[in-house]
Parts: sequence; C-alpha cells; structure tokens
Amino acid sequence: MNAPRPSSGRATRKVAPWLGAVAVLQLVHLGAVATSFQDSHRLALVGDVAGWTVGLLAVLGTAAAALSFGAGDYLRRVWGLLTAGAVLSLVSTALRSYWMHAVPDVPFTDSPLLPVRMGVVVLANVCTTFALVLLSRTYRQSGLQPPPSSRATLLWAVAAVAALAVGGPALFKAVGQLGQGFAATCTAVIALASTLADMTTILLVAPILRVAYMLRGGRLAWVWWAMGISGAVWLFYDAREWLAPLLPGNPAEAVELLRTLRTSGLAMLGLAGWLQRSALMASQRAASTEVALPTA
Repeated sequence: MNAPRPSSGRATRKVAPWLGAVAVLQLVHLGAVATSFQDSHRLALVGDVAGWTVGLLAVLGTAAAALSFGAGDYLRRVWGLLTAGAVLSLVSTALRSYWMHAVPDVPFTDSPLLPVRMGVVVLANVCTTFALVLLSRTYRQSGLQPPPSSRATLLWAVAAVAALAVGGPALFKAVGQLGQGFAATCTAVIALASTLADMTTILLVAPILRVAYMLRGGRLAWVWWAMGISGAVWLFYDAREWLAPLLPGNPAEAVELLRTLRTSGLAMLGLAGWLQRSALMASQRAASTEVALPTA
C-alpha cells in the first residue's frame, strides 16, 4: 500500500493532457480578466463566457460519471447529486447571463430574478454538499477505510482551521446583511448557502485526499485527486477578499483575478466525473476480456 503501483506512470501520462487542458483554461481566463480591467462590460462578458464554459464541462463530466453506473448503485447517487448541483449552478449562471444581456444597465441585485437565483443557489449547494458527504464515506462502503494516524489528525485540524478562517468572516458579514432590504437579504442568503457549502467542502478535502493517497498509482486514484484539488481550489476562491490585499497591485483587481479560480474548481469537478467514467469503462473492458479468455 505504501509503494506506487506499477501502472502509476501510465495512468499519470493518460491524465496529464486533461490536467494540462484545465491549466490552459485557467490561464486563458486569467489573461482575459487581466486585460479587461479598464472595460467593465468586457470584464462582465469574460466572466459570462467562462461561467458557461466551465459550467457545461462540470455538467457533462458529472453526468457521464452518473450514467456509467447502474440504477441503485451507491456511486450513481453520489454523481447524480453532483450532476444536479452542476446543473443548478449552470442555471444560476444562465439567470445572470440573461439579465446582463437583456437589461445591461440594471444591476442584477435589482432584478426580479434575484430571489429565483437565491433558491437555485441554495439547492445547488445542498445537492453538492450532500454528494460530497456521501463521496467522503465511499471508502467505508468499499472497505478502504484509512487507518487513524497523527498525520490524518493534523490534516483534519488544518482543514478545520482553514474552513473557519475562510468562512467565518464571510458568514459574519452575510448575517449582518440579513433584514437590510429585500435585495440585501437575498444576496446574504446566497452568500450564507455558498459559504457553508464551501466550508463543508474544505473539511471534506481531508478524507477525500486520504483515499486518493491510498489508491495512488491507478486510474481511480485520479478521480479522488481531482475531487480533492477541486475542493482545495475553492479554499483560495473563498479567501479572495482577504488574500487580495496580500498580493501585489490593486486589491480590487487581485480579487477579480482570484475569482477566476472558479474555472479550475468547476473544471476539475467535470474532469473527476470523466475520469470516473473512464476508470469504470476500463475496469469493465478488463473484466470482459478475462471472461472471454479460455480457461483450459
């Protein structure tokens, strides 16, 4: 269990182009934002295009994983919930996108679609969080429960501190906005749902990465690595408000640059789904080959 499996190099080579594609998407988004600071309309359009692109990738990847399992399968439930969360997240993007193009001179906070988006975002975060809770328990369902260790305890502690450090100030700010007008309350509810879900995600990164480490060397390990990396990316995304002043340059521009990490977070989720499907298909092909071989 401590040594990488013989297939680790081959599995890494197959995944490397996909990881490279995610990196390219991230760099393109960063570059587009960095060259749009002087044009607010162009900046909004860049965010709109990026939201649609990675939103669709997340839906397609998670749906491919869900459909690769049979009805009633435990992991089909997990990936089905992740697909529902990705679809609802895309609906949220569509609502903002529609308003931006239909009524460009009116902020979305003044839109009658704001409460609709609030409901969509809350449901999306509930689906995704519940799915990740089920996913983090998958190792128990499959008998891959990692043994307790001081390193695991430290990982949990670091995740908990990170979740509190990132989510605490955001929760405090959102609670303070409740009741300060209809638009402010809707915005605060969206922030509360997103922050609580992301805090839970950060906490769940620990068990997800532990299973990824146990499975290192095979195709399935990369599914867990992709999920863990996606969760870790959201940590920096959520911390953008207090990380921005620590970075060189204009803090407002730094916030916009850090906001682009949403691209990697959603793209890695879609990649995890596609890798799950690929791993399952490879396993099924191998099983079929073994059955077809003569036994005498």
